[in-house]
Amino acid sequence: MVLVGHGTDHPSWSSYMAMNQIFAETVGPGVHVGMVEGDYLSPESVIEKVRAEGFKKVRLAPMMLVAGVHFEEDITGDEDSWQAVLEKAGFSVSVTRKGMGMSQDIVGIFCDHVRAALDVIPDQEELFKS
Repeated sequence: MVLVGHGTDHPSWSSYMAMNQIFAETVGPGVHVGMVEGDYLSPESVIEKVRAEGFKKVRLAPMMLVAGVHFEEDITGDEDSWQAVLEKAGFSVSVTRKGMGMSQDIVGIFCDHVRAALDVIPDQEELFKS
């Protein structure tokens, strides 16, 4: 399984590296994180790891809320997409075509975070009392 996220040039890109390490430690071989943007966790670096683990098949899944333009162009597109690069490297590739936002469990997590954030916002009436 290769989970492909957007990536960023912001220092928060390191969260992708941390997640990749956490999967390696908790799940073991067979789950990797990649990024569409950025110099790390590229298709080539993931291919090296997957090949070293002895896998011949790869399942690609967008680690994005929606499977939109990045999914269509960068993950499953015709030329230099993740899927194309993996197939050129000799892997059989299957694809999960739904973004994480289609999962009720993920939606529940987002709702829980919104509720928790709202709980720490002071009551507006209390702020303006004299």
